[in-house]
Amino acid sequence: MILGVVAATATAAALVLALPAASPAGAGVGIALCNQSRWCTVTASGDVTQTASQLAIGNVSSGTGLAVTEINIGQGQVGGLILGGTLRGTCAWSQYQRDWATPTGSVIADCPGLAIDTAEYVAANGSAIWSGCFPRCFGGVPVRYDKKCGTHGKTFCYSHDCREFANFFPWSSAAHPTDPIRGTWHHHLDVRYLARFGDAQNNHPYYLVRDTDVVHGSGNWVFISGNACGVVVGAPGSYYAVPRNE
Repeated sequence: MILGVVAATATAAALVLALPAASPAGAGVGIALCNQSRWCTVTASGDVTQTASQLAIGNVSSGTGLAVTEINIGQGQVGGLILGGTLRGTCAWSQYQRDWATPTGSVIADCPGLAIDTAEYVAANGSAIWSGCFPRCFGGVPVRYDKKCGTHGKTFCYSHDCREFANFFPWSSAAHPTDPIRGTWHHHLDVRYLARFGDAQNNHPYYLVRDTDVVHGSGNWVFISGNACGVVVGAPGSYYAVPRNE
């Protein structure tokens, strides 16, 4: 499940190291604050498993607290309950542990089943993922602005500048873009996955992309509308060379 609770007894099994949400003395877990300039990206899992992947699922603003209920020592990641902002009450993992300050203070919080199955938020039962493998399979596949995108066989492109959003709730049938950050402004994007649900207001598809013209910590992993941007991509899968867009 994605939602967590505050002031509850922990029941989650340890992924690597589970921190008790409550003890007989009433002790809680520490709170880590997002220490990036504008945004900290959060992910679905602290490690890659048979059903879960470390894909981005949203962003929290600088200074937002994370009640750390689990630590993945091998991957150097922290996971837990987001305590503020649009994603308040959502259980998620850090993208990079260094994005979060050392936990301090104490809060009683619980995130049972912290890792989120990929099929819960990615379309086509979790398979609508694009991976750029040139040479290592890490990140997405380049998508470039082209006003003639979709014509004459042009793919992996978008034809209109549109808004980039920090959050979309891709796991929810009530999914809708929130926290607009900027426009695409002809930026180079990397497409990573198609959200499981379309926009609840108009059913338009939304993609998670990395804006490669934006630095880490400023909201470089964002959601864009396939319709508003005029996105045309090739089949999901692993690409071992940068695909031609014409």
